[in-house]
Amino acid sequence: MLYVKLKKALYGTLQAALLFWQLLSNTLIEWGFTINPYDQCMANKQIRGKQCTIIWHIDDLKISHVEEKVFKDIICHLNEHFGKESPLTNAGVRYWSTWGSH
Repeated sequence: MLYVKLKKALYGTLQAALLFWQLLSNTLIEWGFTINPYDQCMANKQIRGKQCTIIWHIDDLKISHVEEKVFKDIICHLNEHFGKESPLTNAGVRYWSTWGSH
């Protein structure tokens, strides 16, 4: 039998998901976001007078804000912080306006 000691969490394990949640949550809090007390995988912040919401499941994120530039800035910040090993991509990104905004 072979035993090894890992220097960081192995992707796909429960421990890896928990460690990423802790790291992402703490990072968003440092950036001024508030973690939702009813859904610990949701964070909110007022940016330019409008709500920005980030929700995530394991390592998939959904970022919403009425201004495209805010969305792109957050992606840039996340890539600067986390992107060394796995940069974020805009896969499936859609921009749209709601009926009340122009």
